[in-house]
Amino acid sequence: MFSLVPRSVFRLAAGAAAGYLFALRPWQLRWGADDREVHAEMPGDDLAGRAQYQATRAITVAAPPAGVWPWLIELGGHRPGAAPDRPAAGATGEEAAGQGLKVGDVLLGRNDGSAFIVEQLDPPHTLVLAMRGDDATTTCSISLREVDGATRMIFRTRVRAEPGVRGTTYLATTDLGDFLTTRRQMLAIKERAESTHH
Repeated sequence: MFSLVPRSVFRLAAGAAAGYLFALRPWQLRWGADDREVHAEMPGDDLAGRAQYQATRAITVAAPPAGVWPWLIELGGHRPGAAPDRPAAGATGEEAAGQGLKVGDVLLGRNDGSAFIVEQLDPPHTLVLAMRGDDATTTCSISLREVDGATRMIFRTRVRAEPGVRGTTYLATTDLGDFLTTRRQMLAIKERAESTHH
């Protein structure tokens, strides 16, 4: 009887792993994105060439890019310092979100202390961030494309891990955590932008 327990646990674990790899993982790697968005090149792709991990997610926001951009910086870019409930009244997207933001600036994650460098910046359409560490190079490319008065917001994460145990571990933790973090950010940006636009 006792020998059956480990075998059943193993089967359950194997089934869960297979379900993640063949069903859940492909869905979360392209959550909300269509084929064209998944396969199109984006600014910053070259910063993590030969990436072992790439995810492209997208969502439509009922606001123009200039109305989405400030929230992208506050909720997605994680600027150091205070995170106000809304951008300054009367400010345009570039004025409210830019606030001196420029290529080379450091954007800090609020929870894990991670630091991204601004690699490319074209308000209110493009933001490319990169984090270069001993374990891996990670890039986050965000595009805001106007479509019929709304915004198609596209997030792409790429990771090129260094060979070895630490790089492999970094890849594994990114695979598990990236989707939940990115999806939460995208939904928060959408909610704030739409609530202040209407």
